[in-house]
Amino acid sequence: MKKKWQYALLGFFLGMALLVCSVFHSVYSTQSYGRLINYVGIVRGATQRLVKLELNNEPSDELITYLDDIQENLRDGEGKYDLILPDDEEYQECLGQLEDRWEELKEDIYTYRADHSEKEKLLRDSESYFKLANDTVFAAEAFSSDQIRNLLGMTIALIACIIVIWLFLFWSNIRKILNLESANKTLEDKAGRDILTNAYTVGRFKEVAQKLLDKNHDKKYAVFYVDFADFKYINDLFGYAWGDRILKEYANIIQKDMRSDEVFCRVNADNFVILRYYDSKKELLERQKEVDTRVTEYMRQSTEKHALSVCCGLCCVEDVIEDLKIEGLMDRANFARKTVKTGKFDKYRFYNESIRRKLYQEKSIESSMDTALEQKEFKVYYQPKVELSTNRVVCSEALVRWQKPDGTIISPADFIPVFEKNYTIPLLDRYVFEEVCRWLRHLLDTGREALPVSVNVSRLQFYNSDFVKAYAEIRDKYRIPEGLLEIEFTETILFDNWDVLSGIVEDLHKAGFSCSIDDFGKGYSSLSTIQNLNIDVLKIDAMFFPNITTKEKDRLLVEEIIKLVRQFGVVTVAEGIETMEQVEFLRSVNCDMIQGYVFYRPMPEAEYEELLYTLENRKEDIPVQERLETCLC
Repeated sequence: MKKKWQYALLGFFLGMALLVCSVFHSVYSTQSYGRLINYVGIVRGATQRLVKLELNNEPSDELITYLDDIQENLRDGEGKYDLILPDDEEYQECLGQLEDRWEELKEDIYTYRADHSEKEKLLRDSESYFKLANDTVFAAEAFSSDQIRNLLGMTIALIACIIVIWLFLFWSNIRKILNLESANKTLEDKAGRDILTNAYTVGRFKEVAQKLLDKNHDKKYAVFYVDFADFKYINDLFGYAWGDRILKEYANIIQKDMRSDEVFCRVNADNFVILRYYDSKKELLERQKEVDTRVTEYMRQSTEKHALSVCCGLCCVEDVIEDLKIEGLMDRANFARKTVKTGKFDKYRFYNESIRRKLYQEKSIESSMDTALEQKEFKVYYQPKVELSTNRVVCSEALVRWQKPDGTIISPADFIPVFEKNYTIPLLDRYVFEEVCRWLRHLLDTGREALPVSVNVSRLQFYNSDFVKAYAEIRDKYRIPEGLLEIEFTETILFDNWDVLSGIVEDLHKAGFSCSIDDFGKGYSSLSTIQNLNIDVLKIDAMFFPNITTKEKDRLLVEEIIKLVRQFGVVTVAEGIETMEQVEFLRSVNCDMIQGYVFYRPMPEAEYEELLYTLENRKEDIPVQERLETCLC
C-alpha cells in the first residue's frame, strides 16, 4: 500500500512538472502572439500608406521591401522580426490570401507608375487588401485569445494543483502532528497509570483532579480515601497473587462506576482515592457502598470465600473552610479514614469539625517536633519489670513522654503517629536511646547498680543500613557494658522483610544487644517465627489478659505460648498486668516477668532512680502484697 502511494505521488509530481513547463511555454508564446498581431497590423497600415504615397507620386521601394520582409517572416515563421507561425487554420488561410493579394497589389503599383490611368484599379485592390489584412489581424487576435484562455486554464489548473499539494502536505503534517500528539498522550497516559490496576498514579490523579475542580465550579465534589482492612493478612494467608487480583477487580468496579468529570487512582498497596461529584451526601454513600458490596460479593464467590472489609474517609469540598488544593482534600479524607480504620460497623466517615480539630492538633505537633527535640522536651519514663520467681525489679522499659515548657504532657498516642507519618520517628528513637545511655552512665559513674533497659525502635530503623552501627557507637560513647541494653521492636516488623530482619537481629547480637519482640499476638505471626528469628525476649500483648481468669481458652493459649517459647530459651514478659489474679496465674504457668500497673506505672527518671536506690538497700525479696502497698498506682 505504501509503494502504491509512492508511485501515485511520483506520477502526480511528473504531471505537475509537465504542466509547469506548458505554462511557462504558453507565457512565452503569449508574448510572441502580441508581436504577431502587431506586425500583421503594421502590414495593414503600411500597405495603405504605400498606396497613398504612390498616388501622391512619392514611390517608396524601401517600404515595399520592408513589407516583403514582414510577409516572408509571417509566412515562414523565421526572420529578423522573430514572428511565429501559429498552427491555426483560419489564420493560415487568411495569411495565404493576403500574400496573393500583396503580389497583385505590387503589380498594380508598378502598373500605376507606368500609367496613371490605372488609379481606380489600384484603389480597389488596395481596399480589398485592407479588408483581407483586417481579417488576418482578427484571425491572429482570435488565435491569441484562445491561447490566452488555454494559458489561463493551465494557470488555474497549476494553482489548483499547488493548492492540492499544499493541502495534502498540510493534511499530512497535521495528521503526523495529531498522530504524534495522540502517541504522546497515550505514552503520557500509560506513564500515569498504575501497572497493576491501570488506575491513575497519585501524581497523574492530582493533575487531572485539580483541573476538574478548577473547571467545574458548578459541581459539588468529594474526595474518597479507601482502605481495605487487614489486607496484609489476606496477602499473607492467600498469597500476593490473590491480593493483586482483588485490587485489580476493585479498580475495575470503580472504573465502571466513574462518570464524566470523575477520576480515581491507586495511592499505594490497598489504598485508593476517588474524586466524585454529587447532589446529596446520601447519594455519595450509596455509590461507594455499592462499589464495596460488589467487591465483597466477588470475594464471597471466590474459592477462598474470605470476608473483606473496606473503610472509607470522605471529604466534601463544601465542608472545608480553607481554600484547599487536591492534596489538602486528600489529606483530610485520609484523616477521616483513619478514624474508622478499626471500625466494624461505621465504615464511612465524613471529614467534620471534630476531625478538623484533631488534624489541627496533629499539625501543631508536627510544627513543633524539631524544636522539642532540640530543647529536650521529650522525657524518658521507665516502667519496671518484675521477675516473678523473686518478686524483684530486674529491668525496665524506656518510654517517652512529651512535656511542654508549660508542664503540659502530650501522650505518645498523639505524637508517635505524627513522627511516624513524617518519617522522623528514627530521630526520636535515637534521642531516647541516647538519653537511656546517658542515665546508665550516670548510675555507673556514681557506683550505683544499673539494671538492663529495653528501648523501643520503630520499623523505619530497620530500613537504615547504619542502624546497628549507629546504636553501637552511641553505646560505646557512654561506655555502657554489654547486657544492659535490649532493643525492642513490634511484631508487625516481622512481615516487612524476613531476610533483612533476621540479619539485623544477628548484627544486634554480635554488637552486644539483646533483642525482644513487643506486642506479640496483635498480628499474625506464629511461634515458628519466634523459633527461627533467634530473639531473647517475647513480650505477650496485654490483649490476652483481661479475661485470663474467666476464659479457659485464653488461659490455655497463654500457657502454651509460654511453655513453647521457654523451650526455645526465650524469656517471657506479660504486658499490661493489672490484677493479682493475673499475677498468680502467670506465676503458675512459669511466666518469667510481669510489666504492668499491678506493680509499677511508668515513672520519670529521677523517680525510678529513687526506687532502685530503695530496692538496692533491701537485700531480701519483697512480698508482692508489700509491693502493691508501695507501688505508684
